[in-house]
Formats: sequence, structure tokens, C-alpha cells
Amino acid sequence: MLSAAKVATLEREPCVASKLESPVERSNLMDTSEPGSAAEEEEEKATEQRPRTRSNPEGAEDRALSAQASVGNRSEGEGEAASADDSPQSAATPNGKDWQVPAQPTEFQVKTPRVNCPEKVIICLDLSEEMSLPKLESFNGSKTNALNISQKMIEMFVRTKHKIDKCHEFALVVVNNDATWLSGFTSDPREVCSCLYDLETVVCKSFNLEGLFNLIQQKIELPVTENIQTIPPPYVVRTILVYSRPACQPQFSMTEQMKKMLQCPYFFFDVVYIHNGAEEKEDETSWKEMYTFFSNLDTKGTNYKYEVSVTGPAVELHNCMAKLLAHPLQRPFQTHASYSLLEEEEPAEIEATV
Repeated sequence: MLSAAKVATLEREPCVASKLESPVERSNLMDTSEPGSAAEEEEEKATEQRPRTRSNPEGAEDRALSAQASVGNRSEGEGEAASADDSPQSAATPNGKDWQVPAQPTEFQVKTPRVNCPEKVIICLDLSEEMSLPKLESFNGSKTNALNISQKMIEMFVRTKHKIDKCHEFALVVVNNDATWLSGFTSDPREVCSCLYDLETVVCKSFNLEGLFNLIQQKIELPVTENIQTIPPPYVVRTILVYSRPACQPQFSMTEQMKKMLQCPYFFFDVVYIHNGAEEKEDETSWKEMYTFFSNLDTKGTNYKYEVSVTGPAVELHNCMAKLLAHPLQRPFQTHASYSLLEEEEPAEIEATV
């Protein structure tokens, strides 16, 4: 004899079977969604991207995230520097001769964690005669020289970086006909600033860029990690060159060690180029060609380069140095850097006491 409960169960079973009569329905009921299913892909496509702003031009970071699923990586798709076609390949002098510059790779990839690891900052200050010419316009209308302004802005930079992270270290190099290591790496801003003043300029016939790189190679050891993309380095090395000379072919010959250093994802070579653009003659090498030369040294597209006219306001030098405060692993490509809060906001006139 069957119990009433079992009879009720048997009576309900045909109803369940009738619901599964269609093979399509049975397969749909048994189907489980995979991570890459069409439904989820449609949901991802439907995800609203961030609006285009100066901090996110052309939806750059959204494109990078869709191409790279990993978090915290920088891909060359973000900026104009990503394409070798967008970067200048060589600098030609008026006489038709090309300057010797490193060959740009056809494609490069830089993917590093965006972390605030300690920096080893090497500040290279040019001591050529041009740095002592009183041409810069101070905030009160008086004339001052580039060396005086550079000393003040370097001191402000060092002290501010030290307040941001006391693990940052600084070294000072002066450049005339040769490069001289004036102050070793120290995390004490007072040690660097004590060597910064009482410097004299000299007449320089040429710029030995190769000698500067050789000196840096002797003093530093580039960090190495097992996985560049995911493991933060113990530190990064950044060189900031404050340079002011008439445009001329630097003494430079690319070596394997120099190429290795420039291609290292943890080495950065920033330049602040002070030029006499408004006063140079037509038959002289243009300052733009010297600026292009420094740009071509950037094989990764991660360095920052600024140019300032020596006949302009001194506050422009301070602004350039302030923009270099950002950590090189955390800052965007220079073509995407924005220093205003809103896209429509006009750049405000900012004055600094010099």
C-alpha cells in the first residue's frame, strides 16, 4: 500500500517532466554561465565609461583598462608617446646633418605598478655662463639670472619631496665642461642645500652628455625585480637635468650600458631646458633641435621635458619644477598631464616669490 504522501509525489512528477519536455529548455536549465559568456560581455560593454576630461583625455584610462585586465599597470596605449610614429626620430641641423641620437624602437611596452616607492633623485645643475646672465623677469619686474632661480627652485623641490616621503634620497651633480658629483645620496635636505649655493659659472665649449651618463652609472645600481608588471621596485632612480646652453651637438655616443640604463623601467631622465629662443640667430642651431634631441633620448615615453625661455618670467621655472614633484611611477604620460580641476577651466596666473 502506498502512502498518501507518495501518491501525491507521483502525481506531481509528470508535471515536472512536462516542463522539461523541450530539449532546448532542458539545456537552458542545465547551462551554467562561464566567465567569458555573451551575457557578461554585454554587461561589460554596457558599463558606462568615465567622461572625457583633462585628467582622462579621450577616455584613455578606460581604453587601457579594456585592453589590460591587470590593475595598477601603465600601458603605452594611454598617450601619444605610445607610438614611435608620434615621437621625433632625429634632430636635423641647418647644414643638413643629423644629430646622433638613439634609434627609437618600433614598439615599446612599459607596465609597472603605480606605487610610491622611494626615489633616488640626481639633480644635475648646469653651470655654463648662460646661467649667470640676468635676463629672467622676477615677480617684481626686476631682472635676475637663471642660476639664482634654479638654486631656489631646486631647494624648494628637495624640501617638498622630503615632506612627501622622508625615504627619498637626493644627490647633486654640477655640469660645466665635465660633470662633478658634488653631494652623495642623502635623505637630509640640508646636506644637499648646503652644496647648492656659492657656485660659479664658467664658459663651456661643449656639453659632455656621455660623461654625465658614465658618472651616473658609476654611482647608482638599477633595481631588478622578478616581475616588472606586478612587483614594485625597492626604489627608482630619476635624473633631473637643469640645462641652459646655446643649441649645439652634445658629446654623445650611445653605448650598451647607456642604452640599458635608458631602457630600464625604473630609470627616468627629466629635463628642464632654459633657452634663449627669442634671441637666437637664424644661422644657429635652433633650440627646438636641442629639445628634440633630449626627447629622442626617451625610449620609453615616460620622461618629462620642459622648455623655458630665458627672457620670460621666472615663475615659469618654478612651475616646471613643481610639475616634477609627482612620482615617476604614478604620473601620467606628459601629453596627458593636466594641472586644472575642470576641462573648461582656464590656467590661472600663479606667481611665486623669487
